[in-house]
Amino acid sequence: MPRGAQLPEKGLAKARPATWKAGTVLYRVHHAKWDPDAFNPEPQDPHFGGYRFGPTRKDSYSTLFAAPLQATALNETLVRGLSFAGLDDAGRRLLPRKEVEGRLLSQVELTRDVRLVSLMSAPDMAAVAQTDMWLSSSDATEYAFTRRWGDWLRSEADWADGFVWRSRFDSPRTALVLFGSPEGSDLVGPTGHPSAPLDDKPGIRRVNRLLARYRAVIAPPSDDDPVMTRS
Repeated sequence: MPRGAQLPEKGLAKARPATWKAGTVLYRVHHAKWDPDAFNPEPQDPHFGGYRFGPTRKDSYSTLFAAPLQATALNETLVRGLSFAGLDDAGRRLLPRKEVEGRLLSQVELTRDVRLVSLMSAPDMAAVAQTDMWLSSSDATEYAFTRRWGDWLRSEADWADGFVWRSRFDSPRTALVLFGSPEGSDLVGPTGHPSAPLDDKPGIRRVNRLLARYRAVIAPPSDDDPVMTRS
């Protein structure tokens, strides 16, 4: 739907819950400065950049974005906005190497059952006063508005541990965001499976293998690329 001149009135949302069970394994891509199960408390700019949902200075909380499949986590984090301009000789989109520098692919699991606001279908969207799938499928240029809608929806569904939607970049697979306090959350925990760096040679091979079907590949290194010295 058009983002509208203002948010709906309080009490208009009738959000539909989706319950995900404790023990569900999820994957996330994150910077190495964060532990695998750490929530990000950093507020996002109210107007520019950032993610589809997340805290602004007006609504302080932390987030953890994840997906049930590795490829979905990679697409949601690395491939979003990657165009088909400037393809390599094999017709693949080139992912700048800086996008994987200092990043890990980690596995976590839900520590308890969670209730998520479902944004998976047209009836789900109608329940939160949306006439179409804009909230989960808009371009990054609209993220300032989707974040503001997310804040409104959080206030309408104060029972929610997060949102779940159909990934725009890996449809029909799902992506989700979990919410925590500014100090963090215990909704997820590590599985004991080691995190995988994405910027060493094995990590680059993993990314390229998982993204091959999406016609995306990490750009070749320059001669002085420090990644080439890592095993």
